Amino acid sequence: MSDQVQKSEKSETTIQSDQNLSLSQQTKQRQDQDEEAHMESVSDAFRQYATFARSAREGIVPRIQSLPETQRKVLPPSLIPGTQEYREREETRREAELRNQFFFDCMLVYSGLPNSQQVLRERKVSWTTDEFFDKTCSVLKSIARDWSHDGRSERDSCYKPILEAIATYLPLKTDRDCFSPRICVPGAGAGRLALEICAMGYEVQGNEFSLFMLLASDFILNSGITPQQPYTICPWLVQTKNVCLSTDPVRTVPIPDVDPVQLLFRNDNHAPEFSMTAGEFVSIYNSPKEHHRWHCVASCFFLDTAPCVVEYLQVIHEMLLEGGLLINFGPLLYHWSGPTVRPDDLDEHTYRKKHHSLDKRYLESVDMSWEDVRQCILNLGFNFLVEKIGCPAKYTCDNKSLLSYDYRCVFFVAKKL
Repeated sequence: MSDQVQKSEKSETTIQSDQNLSLSQQTKQRQDQDEEAHMESVSDAFRQYATFARSAREGIVPRIQSLPETQRKVLPPSLIPGTQEYREREETRREAELRNQFFFDCMLVYSGLPNSQQVLRERKVSWTTDEFFDKTCSVLKSIARDWSHDGRSERDSCYKPILEAIATYLPLKTDRDCFSPRICVPGAGAGRLALEICAMGYEVQGNEFSLFMLLASDFILNSGITPQQPYTICPWLVQTKNVCLSTDPVRTVPIPDVDPVQLLFRNDNHAPEFSMTAGEFVSIYNSPKEHHRWHCVASCFFLDTAPCVVEYLQVIHEMLLEGGLLINFGPLLYHWSGPTVRPDDLDEHTYRKKHHSLDKRYLESVDMSWEDVRQCILNLGFNFLVEKIGCPAKYTCDNKSLLSYDYRCVFFVAKKL
């Protein structure tokens, strides 16, 4: 099953209400067996994080021991099993694994789900997939991006243009009795951008399809954690490539850097409306009840997550009121870009049959240039107010790594005519 929840109807959580049920409780209430099974699979991945990390770490030992003696004697003592230096390094990494696992366990307990110790004691383990383990690692990086001092530079490059454009092109009324414009933030991830917009005084609804990210954002936004009593995580722990210093992967990052509740009320806002919807963007917002009710859609690193960006653009156009805004910052990475067609793929049927094991979205992706995407936006009935190409940005980047991906993003503000 793909990493998503609640395809056909909207499920909401909010930072404001203590009466809302956790995601796991909402899932059980809906009595959807597929959803419950997916929730359990995602939870298992979080519970097994430390075990997978330890296995990866210990798996290096046989490789070192199988090296020729002439090579082993060149290695530093910290890489030779049995030495004091090796034991000290391993203990540091073990502590980092447990630190990350502790964070995940607290997150699970907050959501009303058993933690790693409870499950490992009570039942036979069904091991998660490598893909799901990778997703747990991505959660740590995304949390560091959104909710730590270390991630501030990334947030400033990506979020600040969006926030400034909202303030410029959709200014709030000075009368406190006036309604607040409604803004949707699809691909909300760990929730920082959506909450920052709400803190400005707007009514905001974030949307996220990844249950991994939803559990994490729900925990950070609603559990009451603060910078005064932070969690510390090691987002880069399992990295083995392009590592400069052996201590780089185990460095800690405190989260959060701000109290989400204090951030929400920093401008003395009264009863801000903030919610998160769990589910696939098109399935939720293509509904007639979502049409012509939004003043703005603000997206960051989102549009290219569609198999065909045109579908997202059509849904957004229907969502917006006349004069509504689409504000976007991001690259065109095309997450579902699939294998190319070979000369021996005689027809579409042959191609699909050969790749039948892939998610069908990999076989449906239409990768377009910005020039073509831009024309689609115009054809749908938008007018560009702002268009900037080549805006530098990074995404969950390890600033101590020997490798860094630098995006040259497109930022635009388009108005529905």
